[in-house]
Amino acid sequence: MKSFLRLVIIFCGAAFLFSSCNKKNDEGKMIPKNAMFVVQLNTKSLREKLSWDDIKQTNWYKQAYTDGSAKGWMKKLLDNPENSGIDLDGGLVFFAAKNVGTDGEMVLEGLVKDESNFEQFNKNLDSTATLRKDGDLNLLTLKDASVVAWNDKHFTYVTNPTAAKSKFNSWNDTTENQGNMAPLVDNSITLSAVCKNLFSLKSDSSLEKNEKFTDLLKEKGDVHAWINTEEIMKSSSSLGMLGMLKLDVFLKDNISTYTVSFENGKINVHQKAYAGKEFSDFLKKYHGENINADMIKNIPSENVLGVFAMNFKPEGIKELIKLTGMDGFLNMYTGQIGFNIDDFVKANKGDIMLALTDLKIKADSISSKDEQGNSTNPKAYTKPDMNFLFSVSIGDKPSFQKIVDAGKKLSSEMGNDTSIIYGQNDKLFAVSNHHQFLNDYLAAKTNGKSDFIDKLSSHPIGLYIDIHKILSLISAQKISNADDELIMNESLKLWNNIYMTGGEFKKNGIEGNTEINFMDQNTNSLKQLNHYFDVIAKVEMAKKEKEKEKSEINPEDSLIMPPSIDTVGHK
Repeated sequence: MKSFLRLVIIFCGAAFLFSSCNKKNDEGKMIPKNAMFVVQLNTKSLREKLSWDDIKQTNWYKQAYTDGSAKGWMKKLLDNPENSGIDLDGGLVFFAAKNVGTDGEMVLEGLVKDESNFEQFNKNLDSTATLRKDGDLNLLTLKDASVVAWNDKHFTYVTNPTAAKSKFNSWNDTTENQGNMAPLVDNSITLSAVCKNLFSLKSDSSLEKNEKFTDLLKEKGDVHAWINTEEIMKSSSSLGMLGMLKLDVFLKDNISTYTVSFENGKINVHQKAYAGKEFSDFLKKYHGENINADMIKNIPSENVLGVFAMNFKPEGIKELIKLTGMDGFLNMYTGQIGFNIDDFVKANKGDIMLALTDLKIKADSISSKDEQGNSTNPKAYTKPDMNFLFSVSIGDKPSFQKIVDAGKKLSSEMGNDTSIIYGQNDKLFAVSNHHQFLNDYLAAKTNGKSDFIDKLSSHPIGLYIDIHKILSLISAQKISNADDELIMNESLKLWNNIYMTGGEFKKNGIEGNTEINFMDQNTNSLKQLNHYFDVIAKVEMAKKEKEKEKSEINPEDSLIMPPSIDTVGHK
């Protein structure tokens, strides 16, 4: 029995130790916890989806490789990026952090595969750089604007954005002022100190033990992004004003994470938003339910360009306003036009919908007027025209009527807009720009069965945009030149639509997902993007070549220049 109890204790201890270790991550060891944003590239999975051989087939690569000014070491890198000495299967991390009294630093980190090649790669970047040793660290100052440090496992590049920009501007200054410019402040000491600090970061000062960051990196994907809104706002002078408005409640521990995956036929982005305890408790209590799908189904058109729908708890609006401390001010203002916040809460059921449909390009003309006021010289032009629809579900009717009456009052004070029409039935209030479209919607004359309805309907927030339909309409118009036509045709081949869904509260955060769909559903999206941007690059390179040819002056032209005029007076 004692042996059994001892075994149970050992098992529980091992399980606890294993679960504790799972809350850590290796990538965060050299990232300070106050980093404003972090981007982690899963270079191994990216290379599996888009190989270097694929990149070698691009026009920009061929031009770079055949460029006569390209140095030997550059071509060696173009042949195989691993010649840099960087472990391209180990991932890369890019982040920005700002400490008190500094302009902030931009940092790139990764793993070293070959120390000798890595050292040579950096010396090629700056042939004047001198290698310095600091314990087991090697340090090089590059172009007086950044410092690279590495040991046998890791490397880090640290750059001061302000210093780098000043240095870049000085390199490109072709005026006589260049020699008279005051020398830049030597940032190498500060940047070297930052490098050394990153290699010696303690766990409590880094993102190594941050559970949210660990959860982000555990998600399967090609790119992981981390945005710390609180730290970003701390570096802004506007934070004091936000504190006065009590808007800092939204910023406390405000973290957003994104996982991007390049899949066959689409790009998938999983988003998650975290907040401090006070705002998290609010979100957990007042997050919405599934959107009202009937509001979308009743759109009287099969030619939907885009639709946004949302469900929310009206009572949450009141609590949200209280969190900001603006409830007294808003009640005072709304009371002057006939309602208060309680009326607004009772008036709404919590469903809203916005839709754009039936985009067309209409011909029109504009004329100038002569002195007598008669129209002259009419000029033809085209303009877009579409159906616009905004709809909300009605809760308490008397309270809702107060909102409508207040809207009428404001409208009359600002001047009535005759292009906006509104109406309602027992369930919905709607606004549109076309009377018949509005009437058909309120009468529920159609019952749409579009695929996007099913994708959006099981979430509190949903957005759909039909990119291909919009591009098809634009492409039907006369395109001025062959380059633009080529890019448009490639765009039509590539882009299909976008779905954005979310609003669910899970694991202490609000989750969402964005899906960017391509027309070709069988080829990896990264390969498709590589081809698409290469077509654009080819067009741009051809344009630059034509501009270069036009700017070249024939030496013979100097022979036909008129003689200079003697400005000295002659008698």
